[in-house]
This record gives sequence, structure tokens and C-alpha cells, in this order.
Amino acid sequence: MVASLWLSALAFAACGPSIDPAAKADIDRRIAALAPGTQNVAAPAAFAPRPFVVGQWTQYKLTDGNGQPSFLTTKIVGADGDAFWIESTRESYVGKTVTKMLVFIGDRMNPQSIDIRAVRMRDKNGRVTEVDAQMLQFMKSSFQGAVSMLAISWQGQPQEDAVVPAGAFAGCFKMQTDASWGPWHAASLSWSHPAVPISGVVRSQGIDRPTTMELVAFGDSGATSELP
Repeated sequence: MVASLWLSALAFAACGPSIDPAAKADIDRRIAALAPGTQNVAAPAAFAPRPFVVGQWTQYKLTDGNGQPSFLTTKIVGADGDAFWIESTRESYVGKTVTKMLVFIGDRMNPQSIDIRAVRMRDKNGRVTEVDAQMLQFMKSSFQGAVSMLAISWQGQPQEDAVVPAGAFAGCFKMQTDASWGPWHAASLSWSHPAVPISGVVRSQGIDRPTTMELVAFGDSGATSELP
């Protein structure tokens, strides 16, 4: 399973129906400025994902089933004991939303070892909500189905090159993934590379719907939180 699909599920779940003209203009401008990346990343020497480190970040261009684009930025913005604060920011035609989760990862290859300990969210109007312990327990099954995508296993998967705005990645691991968020479900083909932090995903393409996700940029340091 792949973490980016969990983050996509969170992002799509935060969607609202009303288009904000200023947000749309900003997204369209940034999409038009994207160009093929010049970075060339060699084929991986191993199938294991990279360890989580505070400061890592990735940014993706998403395209939904209606052809509407958005940007998804994921950051590791802190650590609390043995857990990490993972923050997901979605910028779309309807505005900007942020979801921040304190997640214990455990074994990266075992989704049952992942646990959510806290959740904070900011809606497109700037309202910040912290999910209390009682509500978190009530919602945990929905959250758990999503964060299980943080478990990654690429061993034995076929390899194929992928080209995205972030560059050309040789020997990506190609596999089918499934994500769920409440009633939302998607099956995708994904191309992943351990050079990419957090999820490893370089590109994904919907199987049962015309959605796409392409890596725009990534880094190993500098990520900061937008939420307290």
C-alpha cells in the first residue's frame, strides 16, 4: 500500500462544492508554469522505503475525475516521542485545507502497526479543529483505513521508469494500490522510488476513474507546520 493514496483520500474528502475565483486563478497559474524536470534519478539499489525524518516534504499535482487540478503538499513537521506529526495541505479550486496527524509508524511494512494519536484540521475558511480523544476513538476505523497506506512493501514488484515534473526516475516499483476513506475508495497504479521521502510515490494513475497524481518537487529538510 502507498502513503500518497491515503493523503489523496484526505485531500479529496476535504473538498467543498464552491469554486473560489482567486484560488482557481492561483492553481491555474501554477499548473501553467510546470515544466518537465531536469533531474535524473538512478534506479534504486534496494526495495526498502526511506526512514521518516523531520523536515522531509513532497508536493504533488493531482487531477480529479472531472479533470480539475490541485496541489497536495505533505510534510513531516515534528516528532513526539516515537510518533511523527505528518501534515497534508491541499490547495484546490475551492481553497486551502490542512490536516495534521500524530502518527506512530511502527513497522513500515505492516499496516497493523500504525496508530493515530491526534488529529488537527483547518478548513478553507481558516477554522482550526482538534479532534478530541473521544471523537478520535469513534472515527479511528475510518482514519485507520487511510493511514494503513503508510505501510509500504515493494519487494518483488516489477520496475519501470517514470517521468514527472520533479524529474526522470529510473526503475520505479510499479504496483496496484487501493485506498479508502469512509465511503471513498480508489484503485490505482503507482510508480514509486525510495529516493522520494515519506511515501516514495513518483506517479499514480486511477484504474477505476481518470485521476492522476504526479510528483512536482520534494526535499529532505525545511518543512514547517502551518498549524499550531
